[in-house]
Amino acid sequence: MNKDRPPLLELRLQDYMPGPPEKKDYGIGAVGCGNIARNAHQRAYANCGYRTVACYDIKREAAESMAKQYGIPTVCNSIEELCQHPDVQIIDLAVHANIRRKVMAQVVKAAGPQLLGIFSQKPFAMEFKDAVAMVKMCKKAKLPLMINQQARWAPNHRALKHVIDTGMLGHVYSIVHFHRSFQDNPNSWVSKLRNFNIVDHGCHYIDLLRHFSGKEPVRVKCTANMQPGQASVTPMCHTVLCEFKPSDKLAAMSHFNNIIRVGQMHGYEWFVDGTEGSATVDRGKLTVCFLSRPDYVQTVQLRGAWFPDAFGGSMGEMMRALNEKREPMTSGADNLKTIRIVEAAVISSKTGRAVDLKSIK
Repeated sequence: MNKDRPPLLELRLQDYMPGPPEKKDYGIGAVGCGNIARNAHQRAYANCGYRTVACYDIKREAAESMAKQYGIPTVCNSIEELCQHPDVQIIDLAVHANIRRKVMAQVVKAAGPQLLGIFSQKPFAMEFKDAVAMVKMCKKAKLPLMINQQARWAPNHRALKHVIDTGMLGHVYSIVHFHRSFQDNPNSWVSKLRNFNIVDHGCHYIDLLRHFSGKEPVRVKCTANMQPGQASVTPMCHTVLCEFKPSDKLAAMSHFNNIIRVGQMHGYEWFVDGTEGSATVDRGKLTVCFLSRPDYVQTVQLRGAWFPDAFGGSMGEMMRALNEKREPMTSGADNLKTIRIVEAAVISSKTGRAVDLKSIK
């Protein structure tokens, strides 16, 4: 790098590090007090100064333990009690997607007049039909619904999105994602959940393809295969190809190998190429270069991390949406577009054919 030349990218902390909204004193009621709720949600909320005023879990000891750790004043005995708590204005629904529709119906039915919205964890649903049903029930109840696709608020992803949105890269024509890790633990719930890798974990990266591109694909092709000796009931390695309209002039792909047994070979990276430059980001470093300065490569070491910072950012978006009386960025209706791609990917992986998204209803 030529140190005598000023950087082409001026990236400030506030450009990528998520923060709380101006008004943040909404009362949060947590449904589900498992590992993610405790170590990501509540940790982030505490860091941001958010108020969790009540919690509930089918395992009362889990709720009591989380309440003790974070000073949550009320442990409720039922979803109904929590939803009618006078200080609960936002429900943080952190239950597994395979039971979410049932629990969502309980929340909507029990909602007290003080409840202002529902913040549902991802994946919104394991099947598209369940996602549609939940969007409809919340709309009928006039309860704003946001899906916590918190990856959009991870500092590294926000930094990359900032670069794209500046227009510095010109017309973005290629977005490629690689994720290499291992979650094939025979003792984990992950190994028993069908389509986990595409739907539950992989939905993050499919949603980010939409987020980074700002465009919606028309067809999806996915390949996935079982590996010798794997514990999981469905493939833990897949590639999703998104096909866009010819006028979009865009190619996008996510490759997720989640069964790499050699930890030294794990990694995570996004590559974005445009007519005026290219950018890459991993978990903590953003690199950009430009056609106008081919001899100059700029690297920025990023602060913050997906866990827990992204969770504070996404709840902050829910609060901003309530403050501004608008739909949140990842509303239930918007997330249907992500779940539609996810379901198409599952179908394609099983049939070997590209799936037209209009066929997913």
